[in-house]
Amino acid sequence: MTLGFKKPFILLTLGISGWAACGIIMFTLLHTTTIYLSLIIHFIATPFIFLAISNLYFNKFDYTSPIITAIIFTLIVMILDFFVVAMVIEKNLEMFESVMGTWMPFLFIFLTVWLRGLAIHRGEE
Repeated sequence: MTLGFKKPFILLTLGISGWAACGIIMFTLLHTTTIYLSLIIHFIATPFIFLAISNLYFNKFDYTSPIITAIIFTLIVMILDFFVVAMVIEKNLEMFESVMGTWMPFLFIFLTVWLRGLAIHRGEE
């Protein structure tokens, strides 16, 4: 892999990994419990998943600023949710009607990545 593709590849891989971990949790819960409990657990788990992803990224790679990284990871999740979950799996856009199931996790991904990046960067000063 050439150096020019390494940075975007790592960002994409980590963003997809976080999205996949959230998806696995949601998929598993939807098949084992109620939709309401699934949404609550997904809502709580999402920031912890992206906290782990952020720790790895900012401690090992740190190619982009905290705000840019937060935007990139959030956009990756939003795009994958739209094209894979909504359009392919569910074949509708109903998931985007759920504040707790969709919009709050997007916000928490953004805030978790951004704030963790800021905290790690401040610790270096």
